[in-house]
Amino acid sequence: MAPTHIPHVIALFLFSFLINPSAATDEILTNTQTCGRGLPSTPFALDALVICPDPSPESTISDPLTLAPWTHAPYCIEAADSPWCVFTNAAAPAGHGISIITTPALAADALSILHSQFDRPFQDPEKAYGTRPYEVRDVPGKGKGAVANQKIEAGRVVLVDHAAVLAAVEYPADVTKEEVQELMREAVARLADPGCILNLSRKGRDEEGVAEVEDLLLTNSFVVPLGGELVMGLFPNLARINHACDPNAFVHFSEVTLAMTIWSARDIEPGEEITISYSDPTATYEERQDALLNIWGFKCTCDMCTAPPAHRGASDTRRRALRQLQKDVIDQAQRGEFREAIQTVEEIFRVVEVEKLTVHMGDMYEIPARLYYHIGDVDRAVEYTKKSLAEARDFGVPGPKGRERIEMLEKIIAGMEGELLAREKGQRGGDGGFDAW
Repeated sequence: MAPTHIPHVIALFLFSFLINPSAATDEILTNTQTCGRGLPSTPFALDALVICPDPSPESTISDPLTLAPWTHAPYCIEAADSPWCVFTNAAAPAGHGISIITTPALAADALSILHSQFDRPFQDPEKAYGTRPYEVRDVPGKGKGAVANQKIEAGRVVLVDHAAVLAAVEYPADVTKEEVQELMREAVARLADPGCILNLSRKGRDEEGVAEVEDLLLTNSFVVPLGGELVMGLFPNLARINHACDPNAFVHFSEVTLAMTIWSARDIEPGEEITISYSDPTATYEERQDALLNIWGFKCTCDMCTAPPAHRGASDTRRRALRQLQKDVIDQAQRGEFREAIQTVEEIFRVVEVEKLTVHMGDMYEIPARLYYHIGDVDRAVEYTKKSLAEARDFGVPGPKGRERIEMLEKIIAGMEGELLAREKGQRGGDGGFDAW
């Protein structure tokens, strides 16, 4: 099973004036019968697919109801403002295909995303290991899970998976629950391999009036951004990765490739289960257990949750303190109390280290880097920027955006080191502002 959101400890520490949000792009496709099979290099590599001819020569890229490369005619239900449809390409990606439940307009907006090329170095873990570095097998008390079949070093790509189903999170009031369930059933049935979803575990919400396919999606999906909207994304291989409150891996979703990548957060030994966290990293023991039971239907029995009550209580105290520290650093920065904010960030680092929440610290290191630069302590700013660069190289975002980030950090470091050199020579350097940053 998989979480319905992507917990990211670093996101909790970022505040508005420190963030440079990245933009996303878009994409889409059509036809009357399944008419293509293949394994293209991208979800919709048109030159690698056998697709049905476009039935409408007059169609334009803004009309998803008439455009290839959907391998099926869109399956739609009427609604007041716009029909809601299932758009399917059964030929790609990764052999299972993809179905998207959305409106024609949003499907058209998603066009360039779904056509984007994958970044090859990050696409295939088998290039690093020769074979898949894990196998899916029974895990005591958890059902199926992913277990390492060789040593996986920290910072390695363990798995890259593409969504089999992307479904809207919210629907108009005039679209009934039964109609949404019908769309979900059709979305799964049209895949090249419906079993990749139907064979997953589910919570068992039958008594709540939840249909089987809906239950499967709710239990195994992530909420991810697509074309400016949040959607449920079910990644069949990723759904086999179980939860731990102290995981040995973490996930990253790319809006460019629509791929979910799992990275090892530390060395993983052969025979060790690969795990990610489904929960808020600052959640206490009771909060984690409630969320995991209510949303995914299981009680966590990881080492953290089965520790003696005194240990759990101490952990809960630190995590509650972490929430307050997050608020404090934002308030201090907004008031211009940068030295106090630096002290708070350093305390956050101490708590994060004790609680083993250090998965992917790159963006966290940027905060003290910027704060130290702001008060004119360029040496410490360089120190933390180099830490951020090391994280970006080892655990960085795949693709062009990841390379751009690395190049940006290298440029910032060069600028600050040039400023330090100028100071040593008695020349005027920066004035402690955001010149380098």
